[in-house]
Amino acid sequence: TDLIRSQLLTIFVMTYCGLAASLVYDFFTVFIRRFAAGSRAGRAALRLLCYLVIGLLAADFFMYCQNGKITFTGAASFALGLWLWRRFFYDIINIGEKDEQKGEKTPGI
Repeated sequence: TDLIRSQLLTIFVMTYCGLAASLVYDFFTVFIRRFAAGSRAGRAALRLLCYLVIGLLAADFFMYCQNGKITFTGAASFALGLWLWRRFFYDIINIGEKDEQKGEKTPGI
């Protein structure tokens, strides 16, 4: 039915939004560690910019899949995407950062 199709689209789109939001957050975190390590004001400004980008990203995804309505299904799918990123993909960036701090090359790259 149309309701099931709509809910599946919402789940799929908002899960991807959660994955993208986590990727943006991790990118900004790495960027802050590398280039704005000394400036407290610079770190705060970049962190604020990061949250603004994530908010705009989530608003755009909500507008696409539900005309801007925030529902339980959308919010839960967004949280699922955040969790999936931390569970499966976060270590890729984290291990690369640790190896770089040690001065080692990441295997396979």
